[in-house]
Amino acid sequence: MKRVIEILFLSVIVAISLSCNIDKEITTALPPNIIDNGKTSYRLQVGDEIRLAPNIENDDEAAFSWSIEGSVVSTERAYIFTAESRGRVYITFCVTTTSGEARQEYTIDVIDRFTVYDYTPAPGQFINELKTGGFDGTQTTPELAIAYAERRLTEGSWVSLGGFGGYIIIGLDQSIDNGEGADFAIACNTFDGSSEPGVVWVMKDENGDGEPNDRWYELAGSETGKSETVQNYEVTYHRPTEAMMPVEWTDNQGNSGAISYLESFHSQEYYYPLWIEADSYTLRGTLLKARNYDSTGSGAMWVNPHYDWGYADNASPEDYVTAERANHFDIANAIDGQGGAITIEHIDFVKVQCAVQAESGWHGELSTEVCGLYNLNQ
Repeated sequence: MKRVIEILFLSVIVAISLSCNIDKEITTALPPNIIDNGKTSYRLQVGDEIRLAPNIENDDEAAFSWSIEGSVVSTERAYIFTAESRGRVYITFCVTTTSGEARQEYTIDVIDRFTVYDYTPAPGQFINELKTGGFDGTQTTPELAIAYAERRLTEGSWVSLGGFGGYIIIGLDQSIDNGEGADFAIACNTFDGSSEPGVVWVMKDENGDGEPNDRWYELAGSETGKSETVQNYEVTYHRPTEAMMPVEWTDNQGNSGAISYLESFHSQEYYYPLWIEADSYTLRGTLLKARNYDSTGSGAMWVNPHYDWGYADNASPEDYVTAERANHFDIANAIDGQGGAITIEHIDFVKVQCAVQAESGWHGELSTEVCGLYNLNQ
């Protein structure tokens, strides 16, 4: 009798073991896993499209959903997003199987569609720079320099204008109306104690040819009309005769100086733009009195104070919006060459131009940086 009981007991153990093995196979099936290749944030211009198609592991008999602000917009494995208007869009992708669920969040920043028409910086430490500056050494023509600037702005990176007079000209795909209050914004990388002001100029496409070849009007700022502000200032930069040398300059006030080469931080051969063939070139604009100073007395820490209002890349408490990292501008502040007010119903082109000629020790020259242009009247 004992033998029979033992056999029956062993049979029960085997049956339980088999049952557990079956349950184990069911309950330990792997849940889905989304492989995003580390890319979950994108930057598009209005009108652009992007196809989101993440790789997925363990997606047998899976259901898919794509949602924007809680509303399902697709149940396909891949989703094509069209950037219809400026702003930030959050997209949620969800894959569900009998073994579980996986989610992935995507962030898409949509910017106004723009065109860079000209990029002529003054010499500076980030010009031709292969690392932080984003150049690759092939920018040897104005067209390639413009393509570089457009790529950087599309990516949300900054474009350096170098020393005094360096500029960039940008146009949007539609006019910017002169409305109530601020009309457009220029994104930058300023912060408190690091203002590198750029004067802003605007132009209406009066002849209708789609090119910035009409008259520029300066937007007045807090320094306009002050005795220390120099209108029609000119600086001529001279190509260095050897690599890794300072860039010497002369101005129309009888002064001369140089943009120092910072060999401790940069390794490009020349700060002089590779795409400028002439051995010298002259830049003209409005010069603001520099405010930078050494706060330690030993050269260890330099401060670039802000200007009250009206300049790009300027941490002004009046027109800099921290959340946007941008300065706001009003077309109503346009003035002519004599400082008189000008009425413009809309503009089509914006020029940002570095407005100071100064260096901050080991920090190098003050150079306005631009990250983008936005229409605030849409």
